[in-house]
Amino acid sequence: MMLQASWSSARHAPGPFERYTNLNRHSIVLAQEAARTHKHDFIGTEHMLLGLLGEPRGLAYEVLIAKTGSEQRIRNAIEEAMPPAGEKALRGHIAFRPESKEAIEQARREAADLGHDWVGTEHTLLGLIRAEESPAAQILHHLGFTSDELRETIKTEITKRSAARDQQ
Repeated sequence: MMLQASWSSARHAPGPFERYTNLNRHSIVLAQEAARTHKHDFIGTEHMLLGLLGEPRGLAYEVLIAKTGSEQRIRNAIEEAMPPAGEKALRGHIAFRPESKEAIEQARREAADLGHDWVGTEHTLLGLIRAEESPAAQILHHLGFTSDELRETIKTEITKRSAARDQQ
């Protein structure tokens, strides 16, 4: 399945997913699949959050589970916030909602602010909570996450992983 970006106008402009890690790209594909499964004609931030849960090798997954203690607890919170299923499954391209585009932009900004030349699942998680009015941000707040605490946790985990890699 190919990722498409309908809001990228110039052919030579970098795509929104260009610096995304393979795990993060996979989480976006999983978000598209979640939208299809729920028969939605859009990819919302709630689908993106499901996509992050579908990628257990990503740092976002680890951070989410460490705080909540349960993948099922997060899935239940997402399902409660999910709009009703549509009439029929869609084929082809499914567009991102405006708040999803905002979360993608926020993820790129977070990566740049942290001095990273990649955009990982952890940056997408930060982007989701920073898209304040989005369903995913509301779900994350309901689960006890705050923007600042999440950012600090992610910075600490990246530093730990970096140090562990350097010692090998």
